[in-house]
Amino acid sequence: MFIEKLMVAYMDNAANHIYYLDKNEQVILLDAIEPGGLPNLEFLDADEPERFIEIPKVMNVESFSWMVEFENQNQHNELLHALNENNPFERFNETIAQLNLTDKWHAFQKEKVKGRIESWLSEKKITEMEKQLD
Repeated sequence: MFIEKLMVAYMDNAANHIYYLDKNEQVILLDAIEPGGLPNLEFLDADEPERFIEIPKVMNVESFSWMVEFENQNQHNELLHALNENNPFERFNETIAQLNLTDKWHAFQKEKVKGRIESWLSEKKITEMEKQLD
């Protein structure tokens, strides 16, 4: 499914990866930047500047808010404690695994990411693609 490919691009937190959506071809393009370098962008078409749209990346604050929401829904003191420690992302994932909540967390996170991508598509007025996403 195309939306799942957009979700993968959204969740890729590698600093040197920039993803673009080619609205005409309905494909996702990756511009992998050399460390310390500039974007490659060879595929961008100067004659059609609206053709390529940069796909946003998940922000830490957004990920953290999902973890807080998940903890609120599941009411595990261990999760709350993990969120308040140093390295909360790492501690949260360790605690999720210890509590055997990994599948539940991934399903929750997947729904959040899907909602975010659907909102992004609407914001960018990419409605003709939305029908092809499922």
